[in-house]
Amino acid sequence: MGKVLNQQPFKAVYLVYAATSLVFVKLPCWTLWYLRPSARPRGSWTLKRALIVRVLQELFAIGTVVDMRGGPKPAVAAKLPDSALRDARSAWIEPIPDELFCGELRRYAEITGVRPVGIPGYWLLKKGYKWTGPKAMPGEKTLLHLHGGAFAYGSARPSDMTANFTRGLLQHSRTLERTFAVDCRLAASAPRPQINPFPAALLDCLAGYWYLVQVAGFEPQNIILAGDSAGANFAIALVRHLLENPTPSLPPPGRLLVASPCLDLLVSRCGPDSSIVRNASTDIFSTLPAGELFGKYSIVSYLGPLPLEEADTNRYISPMSLKVKPGPDGLALCKGFPEAYIVAGGAERIADDARALKEQMDADGAKAVLDIPPDALHDFLVFTWHEPERTETLQRICRWIDSSD
Repeated sequence: MGKVLNQQPFKAVYLVYAATSLVFVKLPCWTLWYLRPSARPRGSWTLKRALIVRVLQELFAIGTVVDMRGGPKPAVAAKLPDSALRDARSAWIEPIPDELFCGELRRYAEITGVRPVGIPGYWLLKKGYKWTGPKAMPGEKTLLHLHGGAFAYGSARPSDMTANFTRGLLQHSRTLERTFAVDCRLAASAPRPQINPFPAALLDCLAGYWYLVQVAGFEPQNIILAGDSAGANFAIALVRHLLENPTPSLPPPGRLLVASPCLDLLVSRCGPDSSIVRNASTDIFSTLPAGELFGKYSIVSYLGPLPLEEADTNRYISPMSLKVKPGPDGLALCKGFPEAYIVAGGAERIADDARALKEQMDADGAKAVLDIPPDALHDFLVFTWHEPERTETLQRICRWIDSSD
């Protein structure tokens, strides 16, 4: 049925039917049903939040029936000119030098056939900031953002929803004047041409960090490495690479900030009391049929030619999996990590990944703060409607950021 519905005119007919039934049938029925707080997925939610979550779940469900991903993606995103940006500037990030193309990243790149390339990056500026170029001021602090999007979606462009994360930080921080985001390569797989498998995006993140240190001149200790969702996966893997392959010219960043981290791709902790099961009705994603792999397209795309087992055992892909293979320090997978702030939503399906990261960092002697608002959703810091949790959490994060002065 899926193949038929992805052919025109059947796809257009189905989408018209789905949109019409959503707006004129389902939404009015849900509104009446959710008028009673006890009928909402969480009784503490407002009617507005209950309806937004239900609509998002429906849209994700429609996306499992028909292909909503659009046409083939370019291997590397185009750089927007500064004239198209507001409170932002664009940059071009050169490929990493060969001496940084090493360790596990190089070994896996040779297997999957990817190479370092140049990619765009974007500076986001605090309102009123006077741009004088990328060079850091003495002692200036900044944040490197690795955007979410399940490895296959999203963008670092200032217009993308994920930019709401860093715009919120700029709004509430006393010390951050600008942040930098890497427009890393997105993975894709059938029915599209397979492009950009692991570790393509991670090589781009490394290039972005190298750009901040070696081109813009920021001191590593003044850089906060941040990522949301899949971007948090990149952030953890980037720190791991820098620690396992020490380079005097590129030490690890001073701090780490991860929001709704996706760190256990095959959900090794799945069980009746796990967040993946317990929060199935309260997160933004639709409920899958029994036995269906959560995020299957994204995982398959990110792995490329690698076997599915890598999503269970590879410390650079699923570092919080219960089946992960040891690294140079055995299973002390967070030994030497910088101080971290870990955020997740108490209503999201992968909240256990954040909890597991905090437990691992505690066990390995790395300092970490865990912040899980009980009624928040996956990646809630990018949703400007998700109040009051979004603002309250951003303010707590910024107190942590500003306290390092």
